[in-house]
Amino acid sequence: MNVINGVLNVIYNVSYFTMPIFILLLVFNSGLSEHPKTILKTVKDNWGFFLRLVAFNNVILPLILWQLLRIIPIDPVYSAAFVILFLCAGASTVIAFVQETGEKITYAVSTMILLTLSTVLILPILLPRMIEGVEITSLDLIGSLIASILLPLSAGSFMRLFFEDLALNIKPYTLKTQKVMMNIAVYGMMLGLLPELVQLIGSGVITSSILIVLASAVIGYLIEMKNPDRAMQLTSGFAGGQRNGAVAFAVVLNNFSDPGIFLTIAVTTMISTVLFSTLSTYIGKSRLKEAETR
Repeated sequence: MNVINGVLNVIYNVSYFTMPIFILLLVFNSGLSEHPKTILKTVKDNWGFFLRLVAFNNVILPLILWQLLRIIPIDPVYSAAFVILFLCAGASTVIAFVQETGEKITYAVSTMILLTLSTVLILPILLPRMIEGVEITSLDLIGSLIASILLPLSAGSFMRLFFEDLALNIKPYTLKTQKVMMNIAVYGMMLGLLPELVQLIGSGVITSSILIVLASAVIGYLIEMKNPDRAMQLTSGFAGGQRNGAVAFAVVLNNFSDPGIFLTIAVTTMISTVLFSTLSTYIGKSRLKEAETR
């Protein structure tokens, strides 16, 4: 048993190390793919879509979840973890999910930027009102925003603007590396967290995580049900269910010492990542099969 735990611990450490590299590559590749002017024009031309995304992900969804968790019989530690995680919108991995479906990622890139910025502004206002004694400022979150989004996105955009030939040559390789890193990070984390998953059996955390993640994604998708753009529908759905774990961990490190909160956020993020990675791959393969039969 000690040997198995040791192996799982190594797998988790490798995936934990790989995850930030995958996210940096993902955002860098987004910069290579999307021109800054395209991103700005996308937001300007579709301001209603992005306004709905911000309102739902940063205000409506967290408030609904907060009220539900006050009446559901679940340990307050786990409840606090869910509230923190679902206040944190703008996960970079949404881009990878939309990309895997074969849809254009312009909306996903713009969504990541806008939701992360709105999280930095709104979370410090809502969080102290939802969890007593918790305090965090926008300044506490800016470091995570700069390191995980602004720098790699700017680097990719800079290369696309000024070294276009080089950008086109390296893009196929960076995309392949991103795919490999994603598989290592996602499925390695799933294996590495098996002991913790077993530990949480009976606590209601796993069942609650799956239900909350799926319900959030479905509602996000349904909000755009009448939208004729498939990429917008998928972006809204994935953004609703996949939360920004990096920002959530920053909040936890600043305010909590209970490992249960960190574990719940890690497990929920892992569950949503595996679910949406599998779903997006299925959608992408189905789309290819449909194209081949035409």
